[in-house]
Amino acid sequence: MMRLRQPIELAFGRPLSVLIHARFSTEEQRQSSIDDQIASCQRFLEESLPRDTNLSRVSIDVIKEPEMSGEVADRPGINQVWAGIEAKRWDLILAEESSRLYRHHTKAGELFESAVDAGIRIICPSDYIDTADDDWPDRLHMCQMQHSRSNFYTRKRIERAHDGLWSRGAAVGNTKIGYKRRPTLPATETEPARGPFYDEIDPEKAEVIREVFKRIANGERAIEVAEWLDSIKFKKAKWARQPKWTAGNVNAIIRRTIYRGFETFRVKKSKRKLRTGKSESVWNDPDKVETRQSEHLRIVSDAVWYKANEVVDKRRVFQKPVRGAGHPLRGTTRQRRGLLSGVFVCGICGSQIYSYGKTNGSYRCSAAARGKCWNRVYCMRERVHPAVIEAVANEVLSLDGVRDAVLARVRELHATGGSVTAELKSIDREEKKLLAAIERLSTAIESGDGTLASLTSRLKDREQDLVIVRSRRQELEEQMGRKAPLPTAAKLLEHLEAVKGQLLGDEARAAVILRQLLAGPIRVIPYMRIDGKRVVPRLEFELNLVAAVPPGVADVLRRAEQGAVEPPAMFKKTLLVNVFHEPDLVRHARVIVERRLQGETYKQIAKGLNLTEYHMENCAKIVKLMEAAGLSEPYSRLTEKPDHVPQWCSKHWLKAGHRKTGGRRRAS
Repeated sequence: MMRLRQPIELAFGRPLSVLIHARFSTEEQRQSSIDDQIASCQRFLEESLPRDTNLSRVSIDVIKEPEMSGEVADRPGINQVWAGIEAKRWDLILAEESSRLYRHHTKAGELFESAVDAGIRIICPSDYIDTADDDWPDRLHMCQMQHSRSNFYTRKRIERAHDGLWSRGAAVGNTKIGYKRRPTLPATETEPARGPFYDEIDPEKAEVIREVFKRIANGERAIEVAEWLDSIKFKKAKWARQPKWTAGNVNAIIRRTIYRGFETFRVKKSKRKLRTGKSESVWNDPDKVETRQSEHLRIVSDAVWYKANEVVDKRRVFQKPVRGAGHPLRGTTRQRRGLLSGVFVCGICGSQIYSYGKTNGSYRCSAAARGKCWNRVYCMRERVHPAVIEAVANEVLSLDGVRDAVLARVRELHATGGSVTAELKSIDREEKKLLAAIERLSTAIESGDGTLASLTSRLKDREQDLVIVRSRRQELEEQMGRKAPLPTAAKLLEHLEAVKGQLLGDEARAAVILRQLLAGPIRVIPYMRIDGKRVVPRLEFELNLVAAVPPGVADVLRRAEQGAVEPPAMFKKTLLVNVFHEPDLVRHARVIVERRLQGETYKQIAKGLNLTEYHMENCAKIVKLMEAAGLSEPYSRLTEKPDHVPQWCSKHWLKAGHRKTGGRRRAS
């Protein structure tokens, strides 16, 4: 036990104010360590006070920092210590050793110096440091150097332990989604499970992982797959920062090689910031990355893995992205998407249609809001969402009328092999070309022709292409060997009813299904009323209903599309949906035109519809315009900006730069 050279003196006329600081790092994980440190400091204080000292004359504050690394400069507990030093709140600060305050040489020196300047004494009994002694800076310097070296050797021991686990095939690092850990010694009533731990496939989660790869390989966007995962309530890893799935999370799954039975370790490493003490993950040198083949952990085939990664690669804006701190989007958060986000565009300029307002919001052209597009119509959200979902749901259920034709077409593709046979021939030709290229490059390397590094790089690329081609052929051969049984007509109807129910149910699930069915964006087209008094919005979009049928049927039809075989025409639908309130004046005018074509007079029509004379006169104005133009539809599509519109279909037209709180009306 340390013996003080300078005794602790009691304050005159007031209690002696003492702070006891206790901390342990996340590596130790001993909750009792905090209490042990506090008890040790209290015993030291009692033994160091003058004899017969009444403890009521001593006021003790305690600051605890459990599971906090001393290398981190900015911590809640140590910030309280700094604030107390600035306010001169204590006379004495006690810590078991200086590393409990900081394992950071620079910060520890600053803290001790600030305390001495404020007239506060710091004692660390285990390090034999007392700022009342003149040699305390030397002792602090030596102790902090020892604590830093201790951390250095601890990291080396951890790395060595991880290397041993890796060489034995044991699990290292966090558990990846789709796997679970198996201990070497299972838990008992008295003892917890003990390692080494080994990874094995979790059958339930593995099915979802296969579906993720399949969807990406079939061309779905990562955000759509993320919304699908949210809709089925698929849980992320327990250490995830947010529960919702993002496109980045999905792409991270696609990039992981463990799903094709090839593990990597130390792709990234932890690097400590010297100033703050915090660690960040940085890319490791390629030659220091550890790899191992683990076929028992394979969840997807090579063909599916390479195809999904190829799809992700093609979507890159920059084919050779900048990694690390130089990335332009580093630290940028991405917003979640709604029902129509990313698929809602202006039919005039092609710009995105954005939602303005949180509660009773409306959709408008983003370019029009900046004054760069003349399409000034708006679509109320409360009217757009139900109209789109109902129209799509009705089209899905319309496949019920052609069930027999759909199943007959799929049976035909099953019998002929569809495009698989033609694709196999194409793969054979591609494989022969790659083998010839590899042979030529190998000969050039052996003869020393050309730059060796360039030839080696090209040879590596060709060999990688050959692996991908062979994996595709293996996948196709397996597809030809296993033909899933086709659903019955009753099962097909049951599946269509389920899809319709999901569309009309939860909006998150409806968003996923809608993006699967859309063959392109939803366009907002302005239509002028025939009397020229109003412009209204209509939505125009195309559907490919292949995604609405069961997977066994959809897979066959998709392969037919990829092989340039036309799918049945009943799957291609073009919809025109009204998302505005049509007044009775126009609605009745349309009915009047139809009945006049049947030979009825105005009086007969008015009596049949129970319309007043005044209302019939107003309707007749529109009817005469429709009859003169030979039209049965009171609206005509606009492709150019009209000269004059008494009323756009909008609440108000916001001037650019004045969008908040209603804005100002634009001068006509």
